[in-house]
Amino acid sequence: MIFAHGGNLRAAQLRYGIPAGRFVDFSANINPYGPSDAVVQALAENLREVRHYPDPDSVLLRQSVAAHLGVSADWVMAGNGASELIYLLARVFAWRRALIIGPTFSEYAAAVTAAGGRVREVPTSAADGFVPSLAAVAEALPCCDAVFWCQPNNPTGRLLEPDALARLAALAGREGASLVVDEAFLDFVPGRDAYSALPLLPRHPGLLVLYSLTKILAVPGLRLGALIASPSVLRRLQASRDPWSVNTMAQVAGVAGLRERDFLAGCAARVARDREELQKRLSALPGVRVLPGRANFLLVAVGESGYSSAELVDALGRQGVLVRDCGNFPGLETGYIRVAVRTREDNARLAAALAGVLAAG
Repeated sequence: MIFAHGGNLRAAQLRYGIPAGRFVDFSANINPYGPSDAVVQALAENLREVRHYPDPDSVLLRQSVAAHLGVSADWVMAGNGASELIYLLARVFAWRRALIIGPTFSEYAAAVTAAGGRVREVPTSAADGFVPSLAAVAEALPCCDAVFWCQPNNPTGRLLEPDALARLAALAGREGASLVVDEAFLDFVPGRDAYSALPLLPRHPGLLVLYSLTKILAVPGLRLGALIASPSVLRRLQASRDPWSVNTMAQVAGVAGLRERDFLAGCAARVARDREELQKRLSALPGVRVLPGRANFLLVAVGESGYSSAELVDALGRQGVLVRDCGNFPGLETGYIRVAVRTREDNARLAAALAGVLAAG
């Protein structure tokens, strides 16, 4: 069985008979050092606020996101996770055909098809290091009214360099297509601002930038994301969205978490350090190859290990270690797993567990 997404601890509990709290979860790409004490304290102090409706406009949260990203609050819409905003975009804009640069997050295609549109994919492969070809994108763009790119991409971890990102925005603009850049994991990339699409917004009215607070604040149970786009776009979206979609506790967590700039920067630095160490540990194992990437997770080729990805995922799951089988990503049907970067102690446990499985085979 391949779970649609990572982080499904309840399903893992049923499958392996291990209490959910005893798993070490590498299947979800979340900040391993969060949530911070300040976020937990703010949630506790504001728990009784659930007696009231949440602020439907998420004013304080939008101001916090705007200050964090260096944009105007008028350009920010808060959402019940970035996924809500992806589906909202697809529904409101009713894109007839969207271009997906894959393999990538499945909800882009799912949202477009749910809204009645069709998807065309420009695939990347291990042979080219999963680096997207802008020439191939340009060739496929005519007749498409939207393009999706995840920066850095999930599950490959690949980044478009700033000049390539600017060229992609120009290509989309030339064809009159919206460009959706999902920066869900960009907070974990050293020098993140240089790789962000946000500076391109004034020159590209069709650019839509997604931002996830879930990942860096480590609050996936609350669901929290944002869309950064022109005020005219946000007004159109606001007129068609469900009211009160961002709950009170999510807003509290977002405001409290984004105040801690030093904490967040420290987490990103630690994850980057731990990532290098984990990459070395896994690369030393027989039949295992770590693909180049820049995110807080690693795409790992295991096709030469003697095991299929499903077999490795199952063997590790029985030891209480969860990793992501990439078999439901088009182009990664066999031989790839994705592992999040966690703490040094957890990373060592993953490497040891995987080494044990490989040795037993």
